Amino acid sequence: MTEPKRASRKKGAKSPPVKGYVIDSDDPVEVAKSLASCIPEWGELKQTQRDELVRHSLNSRMRPARAKVAAVTDAETGNSTISPPAKHQASHAIRIYETFATASEDIVFSRLSEILSHFTKSGEDTSTKMSAALAFIAGCNPENEQQSAMATQMALVHDAAMTALGAAKRAEYMDTYEKYSNQANKLSRTFAVLTDSYAKLQRGGVQTVKHVNVYEGGQAVVADTVHTGGMNAKRPEPAHAARDLGVGASMLGHDPQWQGVPVASGEGKEALPDARRSEG
Repeated sequence: MTEPKRASRKKGAKSPPVKGYVIDSDDPVEVAKSLASCIPEWGELKQTQRDELVRHSLNSRMRPARAKVAAVTDAETGNSTISPPAKHQASHAIRIYETFATASEDIVFSRLSEILSHFTKSGEDTSTKMSAALAFIAGCNPENEQQSAMATQMALVHDAAMTALGAAKRAEYMDTYEKYSNQANKLSRTFAVLTDSYAKLQRGGVQTVKHVNVYEGGQAVVADTVHTGGMNAKRPEPAHAARDLGVGASMLGHDPQWQGVPVASGEGKEALPDARRSEG
């Protein structure tokens, strides 16, 4: 995107630098002045609309910068090389390592090679597509190499799904349309599965505490709502009626073996029968 022309200012006047429409200033008044100079329709906007644009600009400035890469293809050999862009190489290199949540050079080159292999066949601006994928991965906030690998898959599957949808839209024949539509549907389902698995991986195991309600007459009812998450989460045992729960002053405590059902921390005068069994 080319930078819009800015209105001339009086000699000696200073204004915050403009990067697109994101103003490098925390002062709403200065941001409004800078936006007024680069948005032609600014004078036609209502004050509420101007305030909204100022807020958007301030919010965008506060978002973290993302890593970028430059992909260069040799005309003779057809081989591509990837590296941080020429400007600010060191800062972008650091961001790339953080994007993949690793200190391993091998992981960085492996992930970048996978992304490069995916986009070099698209015939589009490889550098822009790769940088967009890096921004997507960073937005997933991976915490380790495993999570960054899944986030990379999500980025590439998303791109493949959108490519298939675009091909379906441009199809001239029904069989071609159905072919690409089916492929887009499969890729979208895969993306949904990856997203769900990634969320569980980041969330980790969730301990479930069941509530036991003891009603008059000695009937104990165990809530049967279980939420699990994470690949390493321990699955609770099947729900069952609490046994030997005392009626009166006994307080419910947590099972030290974490079976998902609270146990009595004290002994009562009478034992309750099994809530799910009845004789006769």
